Amino acid sequence: MPTITSEHLHALLASAHRDAALVVVGGRAAVVPADPGGDGPEEALVVTTRNAVIAELDTGANDEQLESLAQRLDVALDSLGG
Repeated sequence: MPTITSEHLHALLASAHRDAALVVVGGRAAVVPADPGGDGPEEALVVTTRNAVIAELDTGANDEQLESLAQRLDVALDSLGG
């Protein structure tokens, strides 16, 4: 079962926080309001940010593009041992 799914990316893009980030903590992905660098758990790994996803997919992202990006992010996370 993947850690990062298109549902996570949908939640990230739908976040009301412009600086939202998708992080992994304890093997689980979560959308947080900002880079948890100083305020979040030390073990949080930032996978991507809302702004990075918008830049990657442009404004016309569809479900297929989100699924493809989620798969690429999940593979990258797996390669890091996440």
